[in-house]
Order: sequence, then C-alpha cells, then structure tokens
Amino acid sequence: MIGICGIAMGTLASMFQDRGYAVSGSDHNMYPPMSDVLRKRGILLHEGFSAGNISDPDLVVIGNAISRGNPEVEHVLNARIPYCSMAQALYNFFLHDKEVIAVAGTHGKTTTTALLAHLLKNAGRSPSCFVGGVAVNYDSNYLLGDGRYFVIEGDEYDSAFFEKVPKFIFYRPAHLVLTSLEFDHADIYKGLDEIELWFRRLVNTLPSEGNIVYSADYANLRYIVSKSFSKPSSYGKIGADFRYDFRGYDGEFSRLNFSSGQGTVSLRTRLFGDFNYANIAAAVSMAQLLGLNDAEILTGVESFRGVKRRQELIYDKNRVKIYEDFAHHPTAVRSVLETMKERYPGARIWALYEPRSATSRRNVFQDILPASFMRADVILIKTPYEGSAIKDDQKLDVNKLCDDIGVFNRYVHVFRDVDGMLSHIKKNITPDTEHVLVIMSNGGFDGIYKKITGMMETITRCRRVRAGA
Repeated sequence: MIGICGIAMGTLASMFQDRGYAVSGSDHNMYPPMSDVLRKRGILLHEGFSAGNISDPDLVVIGNAISRGNPEVEHVLNARIPYCSMAQALYNFFLHDKEVIAVAGTHGKTTTTALLAHLLKNAGRSPSCFVGGVAVNYDSNYLLGDGRYFVIEGDEYDSAFFEKVPKFIFYRPAHLVLTSLEFDHADIYKGLDEIELWFRRLVNTLPSEGNIVYSADYANLRYIVSKSFSKPSSYGKIGADFRYDFRGYDGEFSRLNFSSGQGTVSLRTRLFGDFNYANIAAAVSMAQLLGLNDAEILTGVESFRGVKRRQELIYDKNRVKIYEDFAHHPTAVRSVLETMKERYPGARIWALYEPRSATSRRNVFQDILPASFMRADVILIKTPYEGSAIKDDQKLDVNKLCDDIGVFNRYVHVFRDVDGMLSHIKKNITPDTEHVLVIMSNGGFDGIYKKITGMMETITRCRRVRAGA
C-alpha cells in the first residue's frame, strides 16, 4: 500500500489484515496515531518510497496523495504489477456483496456515518462500516460485521492520479444519505456546479428500490434527488418528511423530539448543537426506513458517544473547557462557535483556528470567512501550513482576515507558531471567568492538543501552590 499512513489507507490496511491478507506499505511521513496502530498490528512499514519496498505483491493499492514520479508508482507501472485505488479496493474486497449505505455531503458525514452504524449494531444487525474518524464507542473507524449492511462515508474527493473521480462513485450504494452540499475542495473542483454534477451521477447509480434521505435545508439537494429513480425523503425542522425539534438540556444530554409518519419519539443524546441534531435526524431517518423500531433508535442514540476530533471535549477543569473540532470550512466554523455560545452562554469563547486543508489555505473563502467568527469572544489564528505549493495570488491572506474580523472584534490575533498562541492564552486565562476554547483544524495544528492540556495542568498546579501559600 503506497501512502499507507493516511487515515483511509491505514484503515484499509487494518481491514485487509483482519481478513487474513499479508500487508505491507510505505509512506514518507510515519506519524502517530496511524503509524503506531499499524506497527502494533505487525504490518511491515517502509519509511520513504523506493522500488525495493515492493517485492512481488499480488496487488498494490495506491493512495490518492500519491502522484506520478513516485519511485514505487513508476516501478509498479513498469513491472505491470496489478494496482488499484483505495476506493476500488474497498469495493472489490469489502462492499461488492453488501447492501451499501453511503453518507455523502460537505458537512456532517463522519458523525452521521458513525451514528448510523452504531444504531444498526445496537439493534443487532451486525453491520460493517468505514468512517473518516474514530468512533468513541468502538475506538475504531471501521467495523467488519457479518450482517447485510455496510455503512460508508462517501467522500467526494478524488480517488487517485489515475482515477480523477470521487471515491463515492466506486461504492455503488443501495441507499444514500445526503447531509449538505456546498463548495469545497478548491484544489480539485472549479466550482459548486462541478461538485453538484458528481452528486447527480451518484444519485443516478442507486437502485429504484433504494432509499435516499437528504437535508431539506439545501435547495440544490432537492433538485438533485428530484431526478432520482429511488424514493427520496427529506429531513429537517419544518415541513420535512422526517422532523426534529430541540427540547432543551437534561444534564449532560440534549433532548430531541423526532417525528415522522410513524409518530414521534423522544430522544436523548450526548451531542449538542443544531448541526449535530441534523446529523442525528439524518441517521435516524435512514434507520427508520431500514426497519429499526423506536426502542432500538432511542437506546442507540442515547448510547452513542460521538467521534473523536468532532466536538470532542479534551479538557474540563477549573472553569476551563477545551474542545477539539475538525472545522475548517466557514460553515463548520460558524456552526461550532454558535453551538458553544448557546451551550455556554456565560462563558468566554475562544476560537483557535488553523487553515490547514487545501481549500482553507486558499483565498476562495477570504470574504465570507471573517463572519464565521462572529460568536467568538477571542480569535487566535495560526498562519497557514505550507505543505504544498499554492500560487501567491491564491493564498489566504491571514492579515486581511485579521483586519476584517477586527471590524467587529478587536480581540483577534495572528501567530506564526503554536508557542506564541499558547503564551497569549496563558497570560489571558483568568480564574474568575468560565472559558471555552475551541481548537479548529483538520490537521495536526503543530501538536497544540497535548501542549495546551499540559499547559493548563501546569497553570492549575501553580494556582494551587499560590493558594496554599
């Protein structure tokens, strides 16, 4: 497996091993957690790329981060060794004999996929699943069950240098959940129209007996499913086929009413925020269409503990809470900050943002990104990661971003490194105020997660010493 340490490729490697295959792979960046997971499994890893790493395999799987010119790719092509993309391998080895339920959309697909798989597992259906994040309930981002269903996150990113089509096209779903549809992935798509075209093509692959569940909040999704041969059902707050209504908090739980033609069921969930309630409605809608009853849905939703890096609480002491979130698109940034302001109305909300994705490091959202931070009290922005070449006239201008945010909030700062950001936090975290810090990045953020929790522990110890003195 060339590029084995990516989340999806590493997960597929683990699945192959679970099925009894001998697996080896290579990558240029062997970093945790995936490198540790693979080594613990005894999978042979080669750091760096070399034709010598490939010794007469039956199949080579090439990751979508790998390009022509890679020495292993060139060896595979020259030696005529069988090869395929990750998406094609998933279908050939794991999906072809299953009833596939794909979850696609710009936002929410990871949480929705994980929850739907959990609902099916909780109801005794023994599903398989493949998720782009680690489900807390299973400490894993995949399940291999012996039931009929395979729930998979349907990514619209392209498959490989030799397959410039979205991964979800290869999955051949029988059922489909569509959570949202906005412009993203500016490195491969020219505009929203191009992404919408691929979603129409995906919908056109569904069998006529399949189910489609889509968000009523997106007019483009209504149009896309209107041409389907399958039966589409909408979910949303008002006027949808499946409806949800937030009913307040019950301790650590949020309370929801979920209504459909089958009546209304009251649910409790550890998740909070309207975007999560929409994800729950999406998963529950499909679960009902697949035949799960109210009791199975109720216990499944209540026992679901979320996905790591999706609104994950990583620190909670002494009136300071720190959340880690995958938000990088302006809509996701706005949603998570609005959620925190609503959930903790008296707290000081800190937004710690790293433009990390290929799109967020570009200026395609330069004009709309500032407004995404409206609900934060303090905004700290790290200069973009320079992982790949982006033309100067296409780069996000973080100084302009800071100036534009400064029009409505003067507590905005740009930092070149995490240490400077942490120093600022240390100076301004006051013990007489409740603080909620939201770390937003789809990458490593230069190790801020361990650094900031360690710093907070040190601050706490120092305050105890001073109080004792």
